[in-house]
Amino acid sequence: MDINTAIKELKNYIYLSYKTTSEKIGPNIYRGHLRSLSTEIEDGIALFITNLFPEYKVFLDSSIYIEGKNNRPDLLVVDENNNAVAMIEIKANMGWCRNAERVIDDLIANDDKFIKERSLYCIFSREEGQTITYEDNVKLFLIALTDGNCSARNHSANKAYAVTTKVHQYNLFSGWYGELFDCEIAEFAAELLR
Repeated sequence: MDINTAIKELKNYIYLSYKTTSEKIGPNIYRGHLRSLSTEIEDGIALFITNLFPEYKVFLDSSIYIEGKNNRPDLLVVDENNNAVAMIEIKANMGWCRNAERVIDDLIANDDKFIKERSLYCIFSREEGQTITYEDNVKLFLIALTDGNCSARNHSANKAYAVTTKVHQYNLFSGWYGELFDCEIAEFAAELLR
């Protein structure tokens, strides 16, 4: 699928998911805040990636135990030979994460740990676990679905810090979930395809 069609499908998926968060679930039930969209956003990004790379697998929130500790990357992109090609940390928006240094540092720490281990066994809730190879050429991404809820100054500081590391940081869209406008989604897709 071409990038523009994949982008349109992602925006539509998020719009429809967002719409359901405000639907009333019962006549005498009142919700003070909308339901979280984080898993739908992860799913939407996974669909977007598989639309661009139909031959690749996407591992969402798999468990990887190293030295007794569970590591759960948001998303791993795995090629047809079971080699990890990208690890992606996903945020719905950067509102809570106005200073992303800790998130970027954690992503790099996981990358270092996974490189040292090289062979990773990824565990899933409902599917058979899979062993993948993780080498030092895996691309690292911190992406926010939308740049909403965070100042331009903080976005600039996060990008400046990411540039000093090997993490690619993108804000895919501007606006809010019900009406998204392209921001850096094409650049993210181009970096994935590179």
